[in-house]
Amino acid sequence: MNTAMAVIVLLVCSDVIYMIQGGGIQYPRCRCPKVHTGGVNISLIRKLTYYRPRSHCSKEEVIVTLKTRGSLCLDPNGNFAKTLIERQIKTVFSPPSTKHQMMEFLV
Repeated sequence: MNTAMAVIVLLVCSDVIYMIQGGGIQYPRCRCPKVHTGGVNISLIRKLTYYRPRSHCSKEEVIVTLKTRGSLCLDPNGNFAKTLIERQIKTVFSPPSTKHQMMEFLV
């Protein structure tokens, strides 16, 4: 009985130490730890998402969701990402030619 109690106390103490060190608390952070500096085949891009600097991430982030179900972080200062963002802004803020285009925020 004493051995079982010692094991329980040891497990509780290790959990408390883990929580104190921040292991159990997930703080929001940047979505892109690494960025892709090259280009991407435009026909593979399903969606473009742009994040401005926020309180928990001081960087701009450009994320493209691919038709292959993956996603890729682009360098927001790179020419390719800047071109994509400019093209997206023109598409979104121009009068839509069809109802379908109005509802989708795609590249």
